[in-house]
Amino acid sequence: MWQIKNSTPFAPAIALFPNKEGVDTLYTILKATFTLGNELEMKEKQIPPTMADEYWGEPGVSSLRYGSDLHIGKPTTDVVLVGQAWAPNGLAAPVLDSLVAVAEREKVVRVYGNRCFKAGLFGLSISAPEPFESMPLVYERAFGGFGDAQNPVGLGFIKEKKSSKEFDSKPVPNLEDLKKPYKGPTDKGEPACYGFIAPSWMPRLKFAGTYDEAWQKKRAPYLPTDFNPQYFNAAHPDLTFDRYLQGGEPVQLINVSRQGPLKFQLPRCDVRVEIKVGSKREKVALHCETVLFEPDENRMSMVWRGGFPCDKKTHSVAEIAFSINGLLGVR
Repeated sequence: MWQIKNSTPFAPAIALFPNKEGVDTLYTILKATFTLGNELEMKEKQIPPTMADEYWGEPGVSSLRYGSDLHIGKPTTDVVLVGQAWAPNGLAAPVLDSLVAVAEREKVVRVYGNRCFKAGLFGLSISAPEPFESMPLVYERAFGGFGDAQNPVGLGFIKEKKSSKEFDSKPVPNLEDLKKPYKGPTDKGEPACYGFIAPSWMPRLKFAGTYDEAWQKKRAPYLPTDFNPQYFNAAHPDLTFDRYLQGGEPVQLINVSRQGPLKFQLPRCDVRVEIKVGSKREKVALHCETVLFEPDENRMSMVWRGGFPCDKKTHSVAEIAFSINGLLGVR
């Protein structure tokens, strides 16, 4: 029985399964949760790693609320926000711009109050947005719909041509990409959101690899040779980094919190893992794979992962020790 020794204030998890090459690998996961604000604090109750995908509703017909932390690893860091857009000062507004910015990456989502199509003598028009105090930042409110590979649960995507009357009173997306505003039912829009992308949606699906007869005969049950670990990057591409974040990067969140605008730096956490194998101790490098903001819950999380290939050493593993050598940027 493996012994987990955790001398950090964070929540650990371990898992054993084959890596991309089919080698049994011990994965070490550490999740840190902080109170969200212009000054971060350690959350008294630490949230454990997410062990399976969690959806807002029924899988397949709703968007992904939380992506699983149980996998073989992301090649770069994801930044995700789960929550709502909030009108400044609690005063209802018909439209506002929200912002998530980390380091050099930033994403603006323009948020409209509820709108719908209006059929008239000169074709379709879009009604004026209704004022709102808060709006869920979920893919159900973004461009998409049945048959759309990027967002099958969204609004505004029309697979087949229809008459103007059939669009009358149909809802219009609440969330828009500032650079690609929604223009109508013939528009090939882009889903604009800060949430997790489901594994069966594009662009994640294109990295899943080929599961054909050749795979069944030569490779199964292991991942196909053309599998790309980018499949596990579940953030919007605008917030998927080309590297692992190190901590200390500046963060700015606008119109996504009842607290108002937030500006701070990611904590610098020097977290470490050491695995005792027989009489030897092996150090495992940890990488920050996910940064998750949850303003409505007044918290943010960081998830690190490391992998230790132990194909023929599994039974010799005696202890997995998590430690921390420094923590900066937290009050």
